[in-house]
Amino acid sequence: MNNRARTPLLRIAAALAGGALFLSACTASGGSHWQGTAGDAGVAGPGSPSPSPVSIADHVTVTPAANTKNVTPNTPITVAATAGVTVSSVAVTGGSTKIKGKLSSDGTTWTSSTPLKFGTSYKVKVTGASSGSAPTSMTSTFSTVDPDTVLNPHLIANALSALNDGATYGVGEPIMIHFAKPIPTSARDTVVQALSVRTTPSVDGRWHWVNSQQVDYRGENYWPAGATITIDANLFGVKLGNGMYGGANAHATIRIGDKHVAIADNRTHQMKVYVNNKLVKTVPVSMGMGGSTRGAQGQLVNYWTRSGPHVVIVKSPTVTMSSASYGITDPKSPFFYAPETVHDAVRISCSGEFVHLRTWTVGDIGVRNTSHGCINVGAAYATYMYNLLRTGDIVDVTGTPVKVSFDNTVADWAIPWSQW
Repeated sequence: MNNRARTPLLRIAAALAGGALFLSACTASGGSHWQGTAGDAGVAGPGSPSPSPVSIADHVTVTPAANTKNVTPNTPITVAATAGVTVSSVAVTGGSTKIKGKLSSDGTTWTSSTPLKFGTSYKVKVTGASSGSAPTSMTSTFSTVDPDTVLNPHLIANALSALNDGATYGVGEPIMIHFAKPIPTSARDTVVQALSVRTTPSVDGRWHWVNSQQVDYRGENYWPAGATITIDANLFGVKLGNGMYGGANAHATIRIGDKHVAIADNRTHQMKVYVNNKLVKTVPVSMGMGGSTRGAQGQLVNYWTRSGPHVVIVKSPTVTMSSASYGITDPKSPFFYAPETVHDAVRISCSGEFVHLRTWTVGDIGVRNTSHGCINVGAAYATYMYNLLRTGDIVDVTGTPVKVSFDNTVADWAIPWSQW
């Protein structure tokens, strides 16, 4: 081959060599981002560059959104990734409690499982990567509401005792939720929506606001004997109106025992006792003498045993009673009596009505009504009644002109179902 023929080939080779040097110089440049096809991702030969970080911020959504204020603390934190981004970790800082959560198996979602705190600022740090990119992190901040008042729901059996998880109650025990402050009418439906009652066997029940601070639940009839009832008040973080928020949830599972119903007749002076709808005993009684007077503060005091279904509240082996407990303090009053101790006392109202042993003027029992409102029974029956009755059982009184009411007792069963 002559020199003229060889010259173009040498020039081409030289140009290729120069281009290779140029390309090598570009590859060595430290300021550029690696780009390649999807098939190139993660494949690096000897001397090849590592993939540069790619921001995940445009492909990750954090809820609550960044800079959101007044978030309710029952709101879960969620992280959702799209466009091929995989989340490797989520860390939440703020408050005194570590916020835990669960990352989905595919790394695209994360949800918190720890409740937030009131009045707290939180920072959410998300670390992840898109396909073929090194991991990067992003942060998002938000803050929770700082309420004027925090109210906890209290599960109660009555005004004197809590509804205890795992305990056994009588067939007349309503489910009661009490608040320390009044709940405005506008928030009451919201409260009820956060309440749940599950029964085995199934019972159709309803909630009813008995006053501004208490909502009760019952069915049309007494609970079935042997029923199991589970109550959940999921009120943490729920708006209760007037700057108030629910400060906690409440839960209890209770059991209903055998059906105990005692029906005391003011006219016959007899109390019939039924166990699971079977008459098991007839007990002579002496009930309220009737009439009324005024107490030391001018309050009306009547001496009738109130008619209607009473729900047993508590019982005590002994109770000290006196007329001063309901406002009669003048020793000259014919209604005054000094403190005295009674035995086998089963309280059926908060205004002083009990079923209890009477050891004085026993000749009145079964004959005439001479008490100040209690249901007096003799020694032959007092221990039996005390041992039989439990909180939630029913003592139903008939034949007196004064009715049970919520101002002095658990009066849920005195309200017709159509009005409940």
